Amino acid sequence: MFCGGAEPKVPELRLQSFKGVLRFWWRALAWSHYNGDLHVIQEHEDCLFGKSERQSRILMRLMPAVDSPEMRDAGEVLTPSGSDNPVGEGARYLGYGVMEAKKKNTKTGQLTRGCHREPLDFTVSMHIRNPDSKEPDLLLDSLRMLGTVGGMGSKSRKGYGSLVLLSLKVDEEEKWNMPQHMDDLRRTIATLVCPRGGEGLPEYTALSAGARHVLLSSQAIEPLGILDLVGGKLHDFMKKEVRGGKYPQSVAFGLPRNHGRGKGQQISPRNTDSRLDRRASPLFIHIHECGRTPIAVLSFLPARFLPEGPDGRSAISVGKQQHYLATENELYQPIHRFLDRLRDPGEHKDEFTKVIEVKCP
Repeated sequence: MFCGGAEPKVPELRLQSFKGVLRFWWRALAWSHYNGDLHVIQEHEDCLFGKSERQSRILMRLMPAVDSPEMRDAGEVLTPSGSDNPVGEGARYLGYGVMEAKKKNTKTGQLTRGCHREPLDFTVSMHIRNPDSKEPDLLLDSLRMLGTVGGMGSKSRKGYGSLVLLSLKVDEEEKWNMPQHMDDLRRTIATLVCPRGGEGLPEYTALSAGARHVLLSSQAIEPLGILDLVGGKLHDFMKKEVRGGKYPQSVAFGLPRNHGRGKGQQISPRNTDSRLDRRASPLFIHIHECGRTPIAVLSFLPARFLPEGPDGRSAISVGKQQHYLATENELYQPIHRFLDRLRDPGEHKDEFTKVIEVKCP
């Protein structure tokens, strides 16, 4: 988990980081819960989580299981548990920015910032002041989503910092049945994401009728092992399948991204607003522990990709040239193709022992 505080390179388990990702998954569920009404969603979110002029009604406390969890410092090489070898190429690809791949005067897998090593256990206690009748249920589902498909810290969308919910109690009554195997996990995710209200694409990253969830198991018994397999598949796909056209189809996986060498070749959102300098990936990777078996959960949450400019169209800058984007239906096809490829037994050979997609009843 690459989670830091005032000094980002120094690992720190922060309550504000947890509250931030909990708020994200609350918002993701709120889209369908409040039928896509942005005004109502924002009003309820601000009332519950607070804003600059309004105090949060959720009181939280974070308690680590141990005083000094295991860490890796910047400059060390990240290795899987029980191994002296650096993490594989796929895991390094997903960790781009927090570790080195191949660079002069550095070691393969060398960390550029510190991290917490697994296992990292902690408990969060919370109290809601004056809750209405619906708030507790949506908050509990948000905790379940975070602990089933989400994570915390830098690169959490790439599988690092995945959080696994072990127990969820309300007034000492257990509200969580931890999935024990892959089919358990599939049914658990299905109960959280189905049924879904709201029509069309969400205006922000959220659960909707267009979302997809694919689960993968392998012979790997170590979380970084299956993360490496998923990263390797994504890396191969990006090299072979998302090129060509006016702009690389890889933009669907997030911006900015490199296109050739040098800053002048970077692909980024059209600069219509200085706050909109990036677009996070709509594809989430989560590593879930079922018993002693790590399961990879890939969640695709499509939404409006970029805001429209003054001309009513979304655009990106490729180097110094501007290109208008296709519709989201066409833009997101590479992500659908990647997930479909993972589901094709002929494509993954013996790397994944089982691949299933979550289907709503």
